Amino acid sequence: MTRRPLPFAVLLAVAAGALAFRLPRLTLRPLHTDEAVEAFRTGTLYDHGIYRYDPHEYHGPTLHYATLPFLWLSGAKSFAESSEATYRLVNVVAGVGLVLLLPLLADGLGWPAAIVAGILTAISPAMVFYNRYYIHETLLVFFTLAAIGAGWRYARSGRLPWAVAAAAALALMHATKETWVLTLAAIGLALAAKLGWRKLWGEPVRVRGLIRPSHVALAAIAGLAVSVVLFSSFFTNWRGPLDSVLTFATYVERSGGAGVHDKPWHYYLGMLLYSRLGRGPWWSEGLILALAAVGIVAALWPRRRRTSEESHAEAAEQPERGRREDSTAGANGRSEIGNRKSGPSPLLRFLAFYTLILTAIYSLVPYKTPWCMMSFLHGMILLAGVGAVAVVSRVPTHLLKAAVALALAAAAWHLGTQANRAALDRRFMADRRNPYVYAHTTWDLLEVPRRAEQLAAVHPRGREMVIKVIAPEQDYWPLPFYLRRFPNVGYWDAVPAAPDADLVIASTQVEDTLRAALRGDYFTETRGLRPAVHLHLHIRRALWDAFLKQQEAAAQP
Repeated sequence: MTRRPLPFAVLLAVAAGALAFRLPRLTLRPLHTDEAVEAFRTGTLYDHGIYRYDPHEYHGPTLHYATLPFLWLSGAKSFAESSEATYRLVNVVAGVGLVLLLPLLADGLGWPAAIVAGILTAISPAMVFYNRYYIHETLLVFFTLAAIGAGWRYARSGRLPWAVAAAAALALMHATKETWVLTLAAIGLALAAKLGWRKLWGEPVRVRGLIRPSHVALAAIAGLAVSVVLFSSFFTNWRGPLDSVLTFATYVERSGGAGVHDKPWHYYLGMLLYSRLGRGPWWSEGLILALAAVGIVAALWPRRRRTSEESHAEAAEQPERGRREDSTAGANGRSEIGNRKSGPSPLLRFLAFYTLILTAIYSLVPYKTPWCMMSFLHGMILLAGVGAVAVVSRVPTHLLKAAVALALAAAAWHLGTQANRAALDRRFMADRRNPYVYAHTTWDLLEVPRRAEQLAAVHPRGREMVIKVIAPEQDYWPLPFYLRRFPNVGYWDAVPAAPDADLVIASTQVEDTLRAALRGDYFTETRGLRPAVHLHLHIRRALWDAFLKQQEAAAQP
């Protein structure tokens, strides 16, 4: 891996720009249900040191363990004192890390393509939006890039540490989310397709000697160790590693369809190409898709068939070149895409097949949530960097090159404005007019913890007042996160025998049964949980009157 100060400095500047998109206003947007569930589980780990992998829900342990250092550094003494920003900061750092990992691939992509890919990573609306979400997807993409980057470095150098790093990254993918198997399948199929493509175009196919069995064995041991340590919750839950395998029965059944998250095959591609709801703004990451298509063509299009003498000459040269970390391509900052003898870089061909296959897999699986597209979208972004360089390099004159580069910069600016709108504009960060918003919590729900705090201020026991939350199928999230500072909160799926409390928060689905069971006198108000989903807040009349009296006193001059 070549050390070149200027490109590294440029990538650092790009990473700083990526941070500028991701870091501001982390506490503003209401928590999505999935974010709150994961934060609550992390809170249990932080407070009690307990984590148990659940093979049916919630995904793997890396997100929770990766959050602990951020909680320690935040100064929060408990889950109750923690902030939304602390949890979301985990994925902010991983999202910026996607830019900082690009030097691992720079000699295969070419430094200009790597820098463009970094810029597109920094400003992609989907990447920016979900890099600020406390869910597993960003970590999965980060570890995937680390695995591919370390694997590429091993292919170039043959050094054991890179093999170990690649295996550890694969293990971290495994410990992040069950959908890692889709990425693993795409990696395996892409490697096979790349070899077949070389054979099809008369290029030398050499596998023997590229991978040492001893390196594979040591890397496998390292990867297994990482996986076991995490799934066993650092050797406190030996059922965890077994459950990490048995879980796939659950997820295979879930992915088969017939659920509320089923979508047509073109759901992801349609969202990326063009989205608009009503009179809201239009959204498109078509620039990335178009440049990725160019990158795929550049990666797979053969230059010409080789003569047998050229093939034999390169086959003789390859072992020595594979052992050199600083290749000629790395030294001059260009990939092999323009080399008539070697054709496109093997990394580019792998990325082309990998992205196409992974896109097809995710499109064909009926179960779809928008953040799942990040895995193949990131592959498109890498190829879009290649495509941008290919487009500019093939324009004949300097004036036209400048014009094309300016047009691409303008399109990239539009991506950046969409990213800013999606992630930082209060009007859209939790609004259905934003295509990346999915079954999101409404702003109105934030009034529930605010009201609880107001009532606690006039209650004789303060936050120790009794709160009961009732909703079928636990459809009260993210309230357990927002009510984390209240120790006497209970949660029910159905109306309990004695539902009365200082504050009763109930789904409208149980309202008739609840009203018949309540014995006290209550003031009632309504708040939104999600679009078309509402909660009723029943406040003891005496407590409500005390609150109103306090408000009136505060309003007097």
